[in-house]
Amino acid sequence: MDLATRKMVYYGLLGLLIAGSTIAVFRVAPQVVPVQFLAKDGTFAVYFNSIPSDIQSNQGMSNLGLQSIIQPLTPNNPGISHFTIISLDVTIDSVMIHKSGTNDSGWMLVSHGSTTIDLLKPSSVSVLIASDKVPAENVTLVQLHVSNATATVTALGVLTVKPVVVSSGNLKIPIGSGASVEPQMTTGIVADRPHIVIQGDGTIRLTPVLNVDSVSGPS
Repeated sequence: MDLATRKMVYYGLLGLLIAGSTIAVFRVAPQVVPVQFLAKDGTFAVYFNSIPSDIQSNQGMSNLGLQSIIQPLTPNNPGISHFTIISLDVTIDSVMIHKSGTNDSGWMLVSHGSTTIDLLKPSSVSVLIASDKVPAENVTLVQLHVSNATATVTALGVLTVKPVVVSSGNLKIPIGSGASVEPQMTTGIVADRPHIVIQGDGTIRLTPVLNVDSVSGPS
């Protein structure tokens, strides 16, 4: 083999070696580079306040405490005799958020996990309802879908489970100027628990719009 032929073989092998190394780098690189450096999403979390819901009545009764209330026997509701709410369980099975400056198409599902909370049970910390990754944006409205709501009441010493009415099946949390979600950062809102309203006929209902107690982040 003459010198010219040996040089051609040498450079050909060198070219194959470089090409093979380049392909190997591109195959390995996506596995080596941490995912978080490529992420453009942030985390958005929704909490309920640790303080129990209060109970209101449209019959002019004073609130007899956060844990229970007595509904008197009246001519308008002869079938109800002094019932007391012991607990009120609400199950939230999905959470949606709405971005500022968008129309109805701006809704986004951020969580479809099921969470149940007793609105009359206090906690030492805020109660997490949902937390998920979302695109960087300004969230102006949160909607909690309630799949089930029931109250355990006692009347004349007998425990009974009563359905609780939630208008349109949703609890809405308007956030005013909004809560900003930034890439690789966490933003959280803490909402007050809904008020519990007892109507004249004994129907138990939740107020559909919740107030925001605080907004934290992005951090």
